[in-house]
Amino acid sequence: MHKKNFTRHQRTVSFRSSDCNSGTIWRWKIHFTQHLVRTKVNEIIELLGLNKVTDTYVGKLSGGEKKRLSIGVELLTNPPFMFFDEPTSGLDSSSSYQVVTHLKSLAEAGRVIVCAIHQPSSRLFEMFDDVFILSEGNCFYRGPVNDMTTYFEEAGFVCPKYYNRADFAIEVVCGERGDNFGNLIDIDTERNYFQVADDATNNYENISEKTSMLSQIVGSSRTETTIQVMLDKTNSKERRFPVKLPTQFFILIKRCLLCTMRDLHMAQLRTIAHIVVGLLLGALYYGLGNEASKMSSNAACLFFFIMFLFFSNSMPTVHTFPVEASVFHREYLNNWYSLPAYYFSKIVAEIPLQILCPTLFLCIGYFLTCQPFEWSRFTQFWVLCVLVTILGQTMGLAIGAAFDAQLGIFLVPASSIPMILFSGFFLKIQDIPQYLHWLSYVSYFRYAFEGSMQCIYGYNRTDLECSIPYCYFKSPSKILEEFGMEESDYGMDVLGLAGWIVALQFALYAALKWRLKIS
Repeated sequence: MHKKNFTRHQRTVSFRSSDCNSGTIWRWKIHFTQHLVRTKVNEIIELLGLNKVTDTYVGKLSGGEKKRLSIGVELLTNPPFMFFDEPTSGLDSSSSYQVVTHLKSLAEAGRVIVCAIHQPSSRLFEMFDDVFILSEGNCFYRGPVNDMTTYFEEAGFVCPKYYNRADFAIEVVCGERGDNFGNLIDIDTERNYFQVADDATNNYENISEKTSMLSQIVGSSRTETTIQVMLDKTNSKERRFPVKLPTQFFILIKRCLLCTMRDLHMAQLRTIAHIVVGLLLGALYYGLGNEASKMSSNAACLFFFIMFLFFSNSMPTVHTFPVEASVFHREYLNNWYSLPAYYFSKIVAEIPLQILCPTLFLCIGYFLTCQPFEWSRFTQFWVLCVLVTILGQTMGLAIGAAFDAQLGIFLVPASSIPMILFSGFFLKIQDIPQYLHWLSYVSYFRYAFEGSMQCIYGYNRTDLECSIPYCYFKSPSKILEEFGMEESDYGMDVLGLAGWIVALQFALYAALKWRLKIS
């Protein structure tokens, strides 16, 4: 160990698990009833001493209670091996003792508990069974705690009487009590204490041999059936989960909705923003939808509809996966649920807001700007608005999953600017240079704008009102000709937006899978 910069491998100690019954190991494919689930949860609460805080929000728990709660969450799958990185970090001596006491009880119940403890007190150190000390890639000691001082004495390092053995070991490997480390390493090599672990890793020839080797490592009397389950889970190429995919999906959906209900801040902000901007838009473009002399202003109004819905839903969602990445990664590695279950739950959980927000915005802005009061046109325009909302949100999720939040906030507008330029609003599609014309076919803003113009001015709409002596664009067909959209098709525009959504959904799933692979 080096000064005070200890790594996880430089301060690892473990409990030696005691006898256990194989019946305590839950098989991965068993389906638990609600009664069994409640029973198991109550057992964990009782084991960790959390009875008094069962009705308390996590944010209001003390530091020690949060540590014990995090342990309890991991215990739900009843793992035979548990690893803890500094479980006492940030806790006072009393809370640290409570946490280690509960870990000790877990070890006595038959689990293998491995902990990395930062400068344990003598009281805590006495509770451990085995210690493993590393420094600069060399093992200085591995074995029972009670034999550690004797081992150091053989190498010429004598622990003072009534001195904390943990502090003494750290001082030795840091060089504060001499630099004669050769004896420590030589003695450890001669003992070859954990050679059986290497043999067990390299010589898995049959299940009986695996069972024998693992039993020596664990130091417990786990039955052959238990060891077989553990090995199967380790060697299996495909992940297996405690419950089936539909159950995972519905549980995750319930959690997403519960989290939304408990923290409505962002949902409320998004909803209020759509209402306020809808009112502002309606006041600014009030009554222009049926006025021929204000055609260009109304076209700008329609394009703003699209712009607002896209960016108001893409920018906030960039933060979704970066914020949840650590939690999702840990739970996935714990085999709690699969990637498809998490992916579909996030997509489905967002549907209510994806429908509510554009609907409120459209109901306000559409009628205040006096767009045609026809149910078919309103419905078609509503479909476009919902698709643009889903498209924007999916793009934000995909970029947030592939990159960090800071880079994602830059990439969303940066990638959208070319799409806006080739939308047909600032420059007619026919006027785009031939060598760049193909970019108009990949612009989702083009499909959205063309579709909205068809909804408002297509389908043989009657002549518009004219408040001045002569209006060239009194006929809606001339408006479509002016923008070069007289031949455009609403159905193809919808398919274009849907195609973009599908492509981004695949990109989102691939980004999540890639994140899991590299992490």
